[in-house]
Amino acid sequence: MPDFYAAYIAIAKAYRGKGDITTAEEYYNKAKQVDPKDARAYEGLGALYAELKRFGEAMGEYESGLRIDSTSVNLLNGLAYVYKEMGQHQKSIDYYNKSLRYEPENLSTQYAIADVYIQMDKPKLAIQYLKDIIVLKPNNMDVVRKLAETLLELKRYDEATAELTKLIANEPDNYYYHMKLGEAYRKQKKYKAAEAELKTAQRLAPDKALPLYSLVDLYIDWGKYGVGEEYASEALKIEPNNLYAYLLLGDIHERRGWNARNQWIQNKSTKNCGVLNTALSYFRNAISYYAKAKADPQCNQYSNNEIKRCTNWTEELEEDKWFYCKGGSQ
Repeated sequence: MPDFYAAYIAIAKAYRGKGDITTAEEYYNKAKQVDPKDARAYEGLGALYAELKRFGEAMGEYESGLRIDSTSVNLLNGLAYVYKEMGQHQKSIDYYNKSLRYEPENLSTQYAIADVYIQMDKPKLAIQYLKDIIVLKPNNMDVVRKLAETLLELKRYDEATAELTKLIANEPDNYYYHMKLGEAYRKQKKYKAAEAELKTAQRLAPDKALPLYSLVDLYIDWGKYGVGEEYASEALKIEPNNLYAYLLLGDIHERRGWNARNQWIQNKSTKNCGVLNTALSYFRNAISYYAKAKADPQCNQYSNNEIKRCTNWTEELEEDKWFYCKGGSQ
């Protein structure tokens, strides 16, 4: 006899993957009709509604599923996630802990508890929770990675550096770890150490643009704008459709324009009109790069804000140009 329940669940998942929510719901509900005592359909609907941020409906499905199978880790974790998203943090932790009773070694669940502590603005608890796991599993580098990522997220860069160093000792050819260590050094203004790590990351992953973006960020902070521009151009060769490189180029030209503007402000005179024109040129270039970058939704707001800033400075300098430089002939 055909297993209609499993078929309906599979079809529902397929439609969910395509973004056809209505049809996915229909097949999950068909599965319920075939076997109302199987919790998988409730789990699927709960996950679907949670993804859509329809948390009340998600909670209802997860709770119904748990009445059928109170030991389901997926249902317990699903309900814990919903409580977290609704800001009911203690209930979230309670359900994650219930889940751990049935799968005490489940790292995803343990990481989720640490994430709840961060959301509760209790970073010390999150860090201690992860460190306690490491005490029990000292050789588990996955937990060390999670701790390093958490420390980076919390801007505790010296502690993150120590954990990333452990990861690199275990996997010396992992470009991502070198890149993250370089970023941590950059945040601490240890620019030479950052450069060494980021160049190692670039060497280990010559076909990836991520280390190049990190190098550009470094050279912007370091004030080495020409070198940063070279790396941004290299990143565009690898990822010509990634508009983030244009945002970085905008930042480089904005910084250069800002420096020239400050020189002009310190010495507004006809003899210094070349500096004024240099500042104008950099700001116009920055506006052009930001205009390209803003087509990326992730870069849009930042780019629009920077375009406004650069436009304001350009207008200010244009007034000075008219007054001091007779239209900029100097």
